[in-house]
Amino acid sequence: MTGPASALRYLWVRSASNRLKSQLKRVRNPRYALAMLVGLLYMYWILIYNPRASSESGVNPFADLLSSNFALPLASALLLFALARWWLFKGDKSALAFSPAEVQFLFSAPISRRGLVHAKLLRSQVAILINIVIWTVLLRGNAASAHGWQRGIALWLVFSTLALHRLGAAIVRANALEHERAGQRRSLVPAVVFVLMLSAVAFGVISQWPAISAATQLGTKAVLNAVVNSLSQPLPSFALWPVRALLRPVFAQNVATWLQVLPFSALVFALHYLWVLRLDASFEEAALEATQTRAELVRNVRTAGGVRKRNTKGKISRVPALSATGRPEIAITWKNIAAAMRGTAWRLQTILFTVMLAVFAVFTSLQSEKLAEVFLGLCAAWGAMLVLIGPAGMRFDLRQDLPRLAILKAYPISGAKIVAAEIAGVTILHSISIWILMVVPITLFVVNPSLFDDKLQLPFILGGIALAIPAINALMFTLHNGAALLFPSWVRLGTERRGFETMGQGLLTMLATSLAAAVALVFPVGLAVLILWLGSTAFGPASILVAAIFGAGLLFAELWPVIFWLGSVFEKTEVTDVGLPQ
Repeated sequence: MTGPASALRYLWVRSASNRLKSQLKRVRNPRYALAMLVGLLYMYWILIYNPRASSESGVNPFADLLSSNFALPLASALLLFALARWWLFKGDKSALAFSPAEVQFLFSAPISRRGLVHAKLLRSQVAILINIVIWTVLLRGNAASAHGWQRGIALWLVFSTLALHRLGAAIVRANALEHERAGQRRSLVPAVVFVLMLSAVAFGVISQWPAISAATQLGTKAVLNAVVNSLSQPLPSFALWPVRALLRPVFAQNVATWLQVLPFSALVFALHYLWVLRLDASFEEAALEATQTRAELVRNVRTAGGVRKRNTKGKISRVPALSATGRPEIAITWKNIAAAMRGTAWRLQTILFTVMLAVFAVFTSLQSEKLAEVFLGLCAAWGAMLVLIGPAGMRFDLRQDLPRLAILKAYPISGAKIVAAEIAGVTILHSISIWILMVVPITLFVVNPSLFDDKLQLPFILGGIALAIPAINALMFTLHNGAALLFPSWVRLGTERRGFETMGQGLLTMLATSLAAAVALVFPVGLAVLILWLGSTAFGPASILVAAIFGAGLLFAELWPVIFWLGSVFEKTEVTDVGLPQ
């Protein structure tokens, strides 16, 4: 080895090789061998067979979406608002964290801060390249074609730029918190620029609201075209230009168009790269702090000291404590709920989301009935998406606690009770997050009851949904926790957030869990439909509530033996079977 770069390359290669070898050794276990076989068949079906079959039949929903006229403007606006979380709420310090081995080697080596930035960016390329392969196949269906390579290059620019933006936002936020006024002054410019971009997009939509409202009478497609026209005005179009320029090569339908728009996407990437390099003076301190935070989290989940949180001023704050007596499994559930609510992020976002939904519901109902119906449909679709994607992000359950398996196994509680308690906490929290969406139909009913044809059915429909949501959430969290318990060395443990560069893997996981959930819901949904069909005459609107009660009850009855089985798996799992948080 001739220098730090060679040593770093050796560290990464050997770490990846050792990790791969340790994972492959698990295949000797029949459970892991069967899982690998099923996983390979699933990957073949989702990435090779299914896209090829859809291409041959002329039906490719992803390709059709890319060719639509409103896809690029709407995707640009949605991406801009998605990035707002890194600036308007708590910063994502995980973007700065290094592994302990990297800290010991890099921070004591003769490497400049700019070299540390480059090392962090290179480290993220593994996840980005995997993501590119997944999305290239899904969006085109033939990764070996020229179009597949073009889209792959475009996606590399998109995900690499997003990784740079996430890293830059984390440095700016960490710098502002660390250096208070001086850091806040340095972070003021990028924050103001981002807020102005959001304001410009919002202004474009608000200024064209009469046209959007009128388009609701013509259908969903007309509404989308009206929104696209509002985003095409000079001010929002100028604000969205960087995002649109970055995404445009992904939506290019031919080589000539791709060659024309690719330089602008590369320009956005280059500007982000230069911006992050200019922040390198703040990078080392912020990275060390983020690494220390990650190490504390890992240490806390291995010990019993995970009930304290250090705030930005260095003070220790404690979460509310339970009584010294009571059922121990309730304490585990409460511990997970307290971990999720620690700080103000979840509560603040919940309150803001509720208020915004109520305000938009009042506004749309006063504009037109059609617009209110569209808004209600969008909220219903978002609620369905939360059911699917929410459990992957809310990880305050066994996926957080398995690294401290030695402590959990020392508790005088059966494995089934521990598994049930771990699932119960996140089920309650996520159910609350989805119940919040019900403020929309309630507000619409209060402001404009004429929106609903049968006013007597609404309470029963909302009651049925409220009963069904916890049951479905319990199913989804059981699937995720079961996977973590059955394959602890293969499932990502810990609560650390991932960036856009892991969206492809997340999509594949969501599709797999959705397929398993669909199989489990066959009998509960069938029973609910049968009760609705037979009881609509005898019970009237109340049959909706009866159907939800029996359907949810059957689903919980299905989950009950699964919980006991997972409890036995928990009791047989050894501490050495569990990997470290990733």
